[in-house]
Amino acid sequence: MNLNKLMPIQKRLDDHIKDEQNLHGQDLLDDKILSLQVELGELANELPEVFKFWSHKKNNYERALKEYVDCLHFILSIGLERGNDNKNFNLCAVEGLKRNSITAQFNYLFDKIGDFSSITNHNNYMYIVPLFIGLGEMLGFTWEQIEQAYLNKNKVNHERQENGY
Repeated sequence: MNLNKLMPIQKRLDDHIKDEQNLHGQDLLDDKILSLQVELGELANELPEVFKFWSHKKNNYERALKEYVDCLHFILSIGLERGNDNKNFNLCAVEGLKRNSITAQFNYLFDKIGDFSSITNHNNYMYIVPLFIGLGEMLGFTWEQIEQAYLNKNKVNHERQENGY
């Protein structure tokens, strides 16, 4: 998995959005953190078997993958916002940060995003990344699936900016 490969792609999208929306010079970190939390909730919502123990609905992994990469866009964008674009992500920590269930992984990830929101330092950001990657692994997504879905959604996001989204 090479997140550094996706960082320049995300930077182009972020710059495009800033150009189209006239957002240069604005601090967007709080907006991006909230957006990440909302997208993470939308991801969970596509996985009723994970947390809606009372439901008979089945997980929709295709839509869940789309929501997962929406989260990835914001994780990368937050990293860029905080100057973490050329860092070595500690993906060796992924296994050690996996919880005993997907629900617990979601809860822990939400908790750590909250910590980052309060103290937006490098260490808190770098904790979120392997937690999020671990969640993707726990959901059964391969890096190839994630990367392709990310690239597809990135294209859509550029098109949306061109069309006044």
